[in-house]
Amino acid sequence: MKNRDVMRQRAPSAWMNPILPDCKYCKQHNCVKPILTKKKSINWLFLLLGQMVGCCKLSELKYFCKHTKNHRTGAKDRVLYLAYLELCRQLNPEGPSIDELLIGIH
Repeated sequence: MKNRDVMRQRAPSAWMNPILPDCKYCKQHNCVKPILTKKKSINWLFLLLGQMVGCCKLSELKYFCKHTKNHRTGAKDRVLYLAYLELCRQLNPEGPSIDELLIGIH
């Protein structure tokens, strides 16, 4: 993770405000967001692959971090950063741990 120091454990604006698909019905640009009803039923992999984790509310991100045993206090950009790290760790369990990424031990 080359840009770890530059990011300062904060999600970049591209993660916070993802580019959304256009609506094919009303032709409005950058407006189609995923509908998240219950925290328990959020498909986190779908959101990660669609680069839409940033569409989640802070409460939904905190819920994810709680159930993955990650620190969950702070501003949305910090919690979103931790959620992205955890999702990537789940996809590549052999990679560095979140603690290693956060403190720079490889």
